[in-house]
Amino acid sequence: MKSVQSSIWADCKMCKLVVIVLCLGSLPHISNGQTELENLPSSACYNAQGNAQRCMPVFVNAAFSKTVEATNTCGLTRPIEYCLQTGVTGVRKQCQICDAKRPGYSHPPEFMTDFNNNHNWTWWQSDTMLEGIQYPVVVNLTLNLKKAYDVTYVRLRFHSPRPESFAIYKKTTEDSEWIPYQFYSASCERTYGLEHRGIITSDNEDQPVCTDEYSNISPLTGGSVAFSTLEGRPSAFNFESSPLLQEWVTATAIRISLTRMNTFGDEVFGDARVLKSYFFAISDLSVGARCKCNGHAQECYLGQGPAPDFERREQCRCRHNTDGANCEKCLPMYNDKPWARATETSAYECKRCECNNKADRCYFDEDLYQTTGRGGHCIDCRDNTDGPHCERCKDNHYLKPDDRRCTPCECNPTGSENLQCDAGGRCQCKPGVAGDKCDRCENNYFDFGQAGCRPCGCNPIGSLDNFARCNPVDGTCMCKENVDGRTCDRCKLGYFALREDDPKGCIPCFCYGHSSDCSSAVGYYATSIISDFETGKQRWTAADRANNIIDTQYNGVSQSLGVSASGPAQVYFVAPARYLGDQRFSYNQFLTFDLRIGEDDSRPSVIDIIFEGSGQRFSSAIFVQGNDKPSVQTKSFRYRLNERQESQWVPRLNSQAFISILANLTGLKVRATYNNQGVGFIDNIKLDTARPGSNVGDPATWVEQCTCPEGFVGQFCESCAGGYKRDPPNSGSFSSCVPCQCFGHSDSCDPDSGRCICQHNTEGDFCERCISGYYGNPKNGSEFDCKPCPCPDGGPCAQLHNGDVVCTDCKEGHGGNLCDICLDGYHGNPKGGPGIHQDYQACQKCSCNDNIDPNAIRNCDSKTGECLKCIYNTDGFYCEKCLPDYYGDALAMPKGNCTACNCYPPGTQPINGLSCDPKNGQCTCQDHVVGLQCDTCEAGYWNINTGTGCEDCYCDVMGSLSNVCDQVTGQCQCRPGVTGLKCDQCQPNHYGFSNTGCTACNCDPEGSVSLQCDTNGNCPCRTNIEGQHCDRCMENKYNITAGCIECPPCYRLVQTHVNIHRGKLRDLENLIVNIGNNPAAFNDTQFLVYMNQVNDSVVMLLDEARGAISDDGSMGKQLSALRSSIRDVMIKSNEITNNIRSAESMASNSLVDVDRAKEAIRRAESSLQAAEQYIDTQGREALQKAEDALRQHGVQSKQMTEIANEAKMEAERQRKEAERIEMLAKNALNTSLEAKRLAEETLAMPDEADREIQMLRQKYSEADTLYNQTRALADKARERAKEAYKVALKLYTEATSIQLPVFDLDVLDGNTERIKTSAADIKKEAQRLMQENAKLLNDTINQRSEAEGLLDSGIKNQQKVDELLAEVDVARTLAREAVARAEKTLAEANETLQILLGFNKQVEESKGKAQDAIQKIPDIENLIKRAENKTQEARDALSGAESDANEALSLAQLAQVTATNASMEASRIRQDAESTKVRSTSLKDQADMLFNEMSLTEQELAKYENQATIDSQLAADALGKADGAKNTAKKVSDDVTKALETVTNISTLLGQLVNVDVNKLDDLERELDEAEKELMGTDLQDQYSRLEMANDKILQLVAQYEDDLAYLRKEVDNIQEIKESLPDGCFKNIGIENPGSQ
Repeated sequence: MKSVQSSIWADCKMCKLVVIVLCLGSLPHISNGQTELENLPSSACYNAQGNAQRCMPVFVNAAFSKTVEATNTCGLTRPIEYCLQTGVTGVRKQCQICDAKRPGYSHPPEFMTDFNNNHNWTWWQSDTMLEGIQYPVVVNLTLNLKKAYDVTYVRLRFHSPRPESFAIYKKTTEDSEWIPYQFYSASCERTYGLEHRGIITSDNEDQPVCTDEYSNISPLTGGSVAFSTLEGRPSAFNFESSPLLQEWVTATAIRISLTRMNTFGDEVFGDARVLKSYFFAISDLSVGARCKCNGHAQECYLGQGPAPDFERREQCRCRHNTDGANCEKCLPMYNDKPWARATETSAYECKRCECNNKADRCYFDEDLYQTTGRGGHCIDCRDNTDGPHCERCKDNHYLKPDDRRCTPCECNPTGSENLQCDAGGRCQCKPGVAGDKCDRCENNYFDFGQAGCRPCGCNPIGSLDNFARCNPVDGTCMCKENVDGRTCDRCKLGYFALREDDPKGCIPCFCYGHSSDCSSAVGYYATSIISDFETGKQRWTAADRANNIIDTQYNGVSQSLGVSASGPAQVYFVAPARYLGDQRFSYNQFLTFDLRIGEDDSRPSVIDIIFEGSGQRFSSAIFVQGNDKPSVQTKSFRYRLNERQESQWVPRLNSQAFISILANLTGLKVRATYNNQGVGFIDNIKLDTARPGSNVGDPATWVEQCTCPEGFVGQFCESCAGGYKRDPPNSGSFSSCVPCQCFGHSDSCDPDSGRCICQHNTEGDFCERCISGYYGNPKNGSEFDCKPCPCPDGGPCAQLHNGDVVCTDCKEGHGGNLCDICLDGYHGNPKGGPGIHQDYQACQKCSCNDNIDPNAIRNCDSKTGECLKCIYNTDGFYCEKCLPDYYGDALAMPKGNCTACNCYPPGTQPINGLSCDPKNGQCTCQDHVVGLQCDTCEAGYWNINTGTGCEDCYCDVMGSLSNVCDQVTGQCQCRPGVTGLKCDQCQPNHYGFSNTGCTACNCDPEGSVSLQCDTNGNCPCRTNIEGQHCDRCMENKYNITAGCIECPPCYRLVQTHVNIHRGKLRDLENLIVNIGNNPAAFNDTQFLVYMNQVNDSVVMLLDEARGAISDDGSMGKQLSALRSSIRDVMIKSNEITNNIRSAESMASNSLVDVDRAKEAIRRAESSLQAAEQYIDTQGREALQKAEDALRQHGVQSKQMTEIANEAKMEAERQRKEAERIEMLAKNALNTSLEAKRLAEETLAMPDEADREIQMLRQKYSEADTLYNQTRALADKARERAKEAYKVALKLYTEATSIQLPVFDLDVLDGNTERIKTSAADIKKEAQRLMQENAKLLNDTINQRSEAEGLLDSGIKNQQKVDELLAEVDVARTLAREAVARAEKTLAEANETLQILLGFNKQVEESKGKAQDAIQKIPDIENLIKRAENKTQEARDALSGAESDANEALSLAQLAQVTATNASMEASRIRQDAESTKVRSTSLKDQADMLFNEMSLTEQELAKYENQATIDSQLAADALGKADGAKNTAKKVSDDVTKALETVTNISTLLGQLVNVDVNKLDDLERELDEAEKELMGTDLQDQYSRLEMANDKILQLVAQYEDDLAYLRKEVDNIQEIKESLPDGCFKNIGIENPGSQ
């Protein structure tokens, strides 16, 4: 019944399978309500109208007749017996035989895909469970469809019971990984780790699920499993728009993985017949699918497959202009739009490209499609055209100049890298291919094909001379000396680090002589120790052969280090510490440097380059290893550091000895002088080495990682393993390691000294004695040999012969056998103890602060510790304070600091018996008394000796300078003319008591009755004498000495008339007043006429006065204008003064900023020094800890490893901290440089103001002079005006003396009106003149501004002239140097030409000297390169305008500094106000001189410009000559190359020789003469072409390497700066399992 149900369930599943198949086949038609059966043919690819539509191949069983590979099949190795399951308990099973070699008894995998015959079922079968086919053993059945199919279902029919667990996998492409398709298992989670019956959603449609649907054991045979690829997939009914499901159903191979059998559980008994009844057997495997053609084909056919086997396999017969095995792409000419899978609504037919009938193929160009809407990009255009639409010439063609047609390069497609040739039609060949068209193989290559020509298979790195060549018969390669292997790909035993640049291929293992098995260590990267002298001497020194220090000279311009010899003694440059120490990583690397000497000739010796270390040394001459002799020209020297013969180091050492010196390098010297009193200069020193890190450069493969024998550990076998020690002790890393000897008290010992790391309370090198605090005999070998001492705190003891134990190391202050009493000078209660006596107290030293006599006894109480005998004026329980009336620090050193206060008794008031402060000695003073000893009165007080304090001075506020008086007498400080103890009265003969003092009366002794004046300062005068000081006679009196006697009588008449005139004048004043009050009372015509005459005289005099100054009589106007100009000048001067003050303030601020920047630099330097010191101390401390741990525990202990890691991390942290500090220092430096720049700009601002001030001062001086002249003239005019006034006054007096006649009032009124009108006209004229003067003043101001601008422009032009002059001088110098270099280049080129011509002649005369010629090839190439370099240097010299400009700018800045100094000098001149006029005149004279000098400079500039033009022409001619020399050298080089090609075969034979016997060179010459005759007719054109192409490649590589070198130099400079900030480190230390410590 169970079998029937299973069968029905399987049939139901098949119904579901048919529905899914129908859905997959007809999905595109579901929307139209159409259906399509599997056995119906698909619709055509074009409809009746010829339009493209989707089409598909028929639905087939893709597995039919396909080969299935099984990982297990029964009967393959031997016949096996299997039994059939009956399902009935107790019934005997029927058993049969499976034998793959007997027809009818075999069950191969092909039976699963053969034709099904219901009358004769065939099946595949595995071995039984008895043969081991049981979980976890899995049987895989692989069906290779050999083409992509759209799989609808996979169906299996089992001949055995269906498995409990099995899985279905697929491959989407032939080279893809297996992808899970479906899992069947009753134990999904346990077997496959998947959820049982997982849910499929739109998010995981491409993921498999696990189900137990077919995992029952029934039916026992004939059970089927049907897997539908789209069943339960949410997007199955939207298949066309689901690329995910389209990929999901695609498969090129199916794998059935049979994991676990279904059993009844009886296999656990191990019955053989039961085990034989369990096996896998499948009778049918079918895969329902369509040939995948993406909707562009209706059938598939068998066609030829891809290379290399060209197996026939299925492929689509594509339509819609598509192509490919699955129609997955467009035809070559149909790529005008992107390919797409055909759908129900659109066939996505591929569109033909537009190629103008010049191409048959194209490809889809997405960018072109987005730009133009047509994506077809044509390829293989005809007529040698190219472009997206064949609208231009091909890239692989070139345009012939004669016919202007695109001509094919005709490059051989097989041998060319690409089909593009150069302008001459020569192609770029693949590796190993030669010829203009790349149509043949080079020598030592074979198998001309798509990959070029195959080399012999030799590894060039390990091949002799780095040239891959082999025996043409067996292909055996010719290896370097230290290289092994058929293809020269590995090092010989005892060697490692196969490198191309190593002539012997590999370097020997060092391993301190303990191992010959080593390899390249990981984690080391190449670096260099560099000295470029950009920052100074960089700690390089110099010494003679006797190690006497010689002073060196640093050249900051060339950034090199120089030294000179005072005599014939040789002087060496001596390397600093960072080049010394452990430099093993420099083995087989290079030491390079640049050197020049001061003489043309040099006398090298064998000790020019010296390395010293480990008590040995090796050296060599300067010219070995292909280096030149030093000369006056800077040359680069390069030396490889190894022991090989070609390196020519003396004495000859083996590799161990050579590396031993480098491992402990104590000296590196480079000879500097090569002649008597010679000089030498060195630069760019570099020592190649390596360091550990993480991806910080090129890997350093020359650092070894040794495989150590037993007893040795470490990267270099430099340390003993745990439990081993050096034999003999402390003999270094080269000695042997033997087991430790510790009397059973330790398992390890110090690896260097052999000192045991003792346990069991023992100590000593071999744990031969007990540690302190224990006693016994450790040599017994028991862990209980040492017993604890019965001493306080576990102190040491000794056991006497009688068995008593005596403590040998009592604590300080303790005594007795058991340390239980206190000694003199100590106090306490040591007899007690914790838990025994509550008053226990250890003996402590009495603390009396050293204020006792140490030679005395009982200085303190033995119980309390109180000090009993204090000295040095001290007191207290601990002698901790000074005695009363003493002060100081009783604890200070040296002793005796307590000093007597010595207070002044009258000024001191004791408090509590103390007269002073015990700390600072300040006495307690009386009122208004001050001073440390109270011996001085306060300011304003006196008389300290009263004993009650000081008294107030009471100085008069008005008459005293201050309130301070003499402290003894009380006398106040009086103002001038004031006297009295309190300064409260005037001195005699003074008056006017005030806050300024009293004024002297200054009475004339001859005219005064007394010298004392009254309160107003009036002196008492004698008779006939008057004046405040009685210093003049009264009117009409004279001779004050005689008492002012009367003048002669004649003067009395004058006096009388004067009095009369005075009276008349008073009358006239009264009359005028009366007239003004009552004008109608007067009418005198004659008076008016007379007044007019007087007025005319006054006007005439006024005109004369005005004419005294100028012709136009405008003195007032000029004076007004002059005053206005002076005011403007003063205003401008004030503004300039303010600007100067502002500039000075800014300069002061800038100086403050500069000081701050300097302070920041100082702090940064301090931080760097602190960081360096911190790194040095902390790093060394961490390293010392690591070394101590190494000595205590050995390199294999866990604790030591942790310490090593901690030290490494600490070193890394210190390095990062140093980098951070260095970055901060750089930032501080940049900030300071910016501040300096701003300060310089700020300081430069006052220069213009200074020049303007000087000009204004000059103008002010001129204006002042003009003002003085004008003032003098005005004074003269004023005197004349006064004289005119006196005349007018006289006339007026005379007029007043005349009796006034009667006058006509109307006429007087008319005259008054006329005068008023005239006055108004004069006023208008004055206003007009003022306006004209204002315009004139404005014009004057504008002219002055223009003059100032012209002066500024002149100054700037002068500066430009100076700069141009400097640039011309520099350009002239550079041009001359360029001409000299060009001439030198030409001479070297001519020399090279002569050498090459001579060499060419030598080759033509005797090809038998081919070996010598080959050896000279590098020299010739170097000479050619030198000629090219010299030519380039000439070009650089002529094209270095920017550099010249920078130098000119530097000179200009220097001139600016000079101008700044001059400005400062002018500022000092400005401060001398009294001599402004004289100094301004001097500056004007200097300005005139500068103007004259500028004129001369302009003339000189014109001369220099002419000279520069001539020099430039000479330089151009030199450049032309240099180019000609280069071309000539190139031509000669070509000739030499052609000549050398003649002897290529002979040179090849010579190159294959490992060693050259010099004695046989004559025989070789004769053989070469014979070979010459055979080579006369040989065509060498092909060899010439190969060499020329190789030369072009080399030139390209050189350009690339130069760019890389420039980049690396920047990186190296950066690393070097970081490196310079780090300490030099320790050198003789052995790291702890950490190569970084090396």
